[in-house]
Amino acid sequence: MKTDRLNLVGIESLHVAGAESDVGIIFLHGYGANMHDLFPLWELWHADKFNWYFPNGVHSLNMGYYEGRAWFSIDMEKLERSIREGTQRDMKGTIPPEFDSTLAQLELFVQEVSKKHKKILLGGFSQGAMCASHLAMNPRLKIDGLILLSGGLLAEDRCPASARGIPFYQSHGTGDPILSIEGAKDLEEKLLSFNFTGKLQTFSGGHEIPPVVIHGVKSFISQFA
Repeated sequence: MKTDRLNLVGIESLHVAGAESDVGIIFLHGYGANMHDLFPLWELWHADKFNWYFPNGVHSLNMGYYEGRAWFSIDMEKLERSIREGTQRDMKGTIPPEFDSTLAQLELFVQEVSKKHKKILLGGFSQGAMCASHLAMNPRLKIDGLILLSGGLLAEDRCPASARGIPFYQSHGTGDPILSIEGAKDLEEKLLSFNFTGKLQTFSGGHEIPPVVIHGVKSFISQFA
């Protein structure tokens, strides 16, 4: 398998070239991480035919000892207060200031990757999952499968009136202190209302990707091999 770096429409991405060109999988990291964060997972989910893309978030963050990236800003004070007080944030009414521009840039990225592959799977963790869910509902994009890890329903007003239903895999920790399980259920309900096929897999844990989810994603993507 050949690994290299690409720059598509101004977004840098780690890329793993598969033995065939049929399936491309795009995976978006979470807040404060970067394109290297989820990259090792491709070996756990590996199939020779898959082509992997791990793009860098479009916004740079100074994390001290390394450069973090983000898809949009978050209200850290509000997040820290909710964790401290044990309350839940309702994200479905929140529209981050950079959200529309980020989705527009990611739409171009997906379109470029789509020129290379017959089928596109799109996934993400945390705010990467939030972006992925909106892109999958975008009628201008042909996404064939969706993987949402520890995300939630964000910016419900930006969801379209209708969408093309596709298969999805979704996971969330019941004790997640960052994004609530209620938000994940709201997202599942939204997807099902658009005739997406799948269900939310919950696990006992927090904001993470445990072995049961690793197995679940591998099983989900195997149907596209």
